[in-house]
Amino acid sequence: MSKALLFNKVIYSIFFICTIITCIIVYSNIDNGMASKFVIGYAVFALFMLLYVPIITLFNARKLKWDHLRKVLIKFVIMFATFFALNCVFDYIFKSPNVDLLNAASHAVGLSFGLAFVDVTFLERRKK
Repeated sequence: MSKALLFNKVIYSIFFICTIITCIIVYSNIDNGMASKFVIGYAVFALFMLLYVPIITLFNARKLKWDHLRKVLIKFVIMFATFFALNCVFDYIFKSPNVDLLNAASHAVGLSFGLAFVDVTFLERRKK
């Protein structure tokens, strides 16, 4: 296992564990200094992850062959269109006829990017 792959797995594991701890702190309404500092630290870490994941994915995507990258991009576009359409339909049916397209598009981009490029983020040497 390469060091970069191990580092990615450790970062994701820490993020997952910190997310659970932060949810417990917030929903239990724990109000002390240490909990507040932990939640603030988690927010900074979450911002770091928002920058880290796309950058690492783009660096790893450069190492892929065009065939595999094209399949991933097609998967991304199809999933984006599907999630965008579903979000708009469900907003129209359950909320109101006023659909927020920017909100629907941002959710669709995030979800489809995460699902389509998860294997690129954890790129192993065998996919060169």
